[in-house]
Amino acid sequence: MIQFKRKFSKKSKLALVLVSALLLSISWWGASCITIFVVFVPLLLISAQYSDSKRDTFAMLGWATLAFLLWNALTVWWVWIATPAGPIVASVVSTWWSLVAFMLYHIASKHAPKAIAYTIFITAWIATEYIYTQAPAMSFPWLSLGNAFADDVWAVQWYEYTGAFGGSLWVLLMNILALESLLTMSKRMWVVTTIAFVLPLGVSIILYEVNSP
Repeated sequence: MIQFKRKFSKKSKLALVLVSALLLSISWWGASCITIFVVFVPLLLISAQYSDSKRDTFAMLGWATLAFLLWNALTVWWVWIATPAGPIVASVVSTWWSLVAFMLYHIASKHAPKAIAYTIFITAWIATEYIYTQAPAMSFPWLSLGNAFADDVWAVQWYEYTGAFGGSLWVLLMNILALESLLTMSKRMWVVTTIAFVLPLGVSIILYEVNSP
């Protein structure tokens, strides 16, 4: 069970939701891919301070819905140029799949050990990304987490072996490690988090240099 003893006020929760949505959006604005590694931490902190009651579950659903809708609105608005209905449909469908994965994690985190809850989060998120990208009626893979590195291809040269889903796995794992580092404030945890960030990045830089003409 994942818990965070501090109780956030509604204003604090709103601020955390806005931070999460903004950090997610920045990763698609071409500014930097760095923010993608902590985008879920604000939402995960909110989740960790809720109980398993129905009231708290619906409260978390509301905050998560707001975060994912804002993320979609801030990143797919440009589809409006081609079709006014496009960004609305894309935002609703994308938000739905994000909520499926996140709420599965939220519920599991109240009843299962951390390892199981985190595994469900990673598995469910990547599974919903795959379903969304393969759906014949509505496929919009642009907001897959692995695509956050579109402007920083030097950082994910190992995509040739894993594809963009490898990037999604890296992002989710880093967010979980960042959360655990904050919850435990363990020096060992911070070391593990740093290694998980530096190792794939180092491999990518080597591959980038080797493959550069």
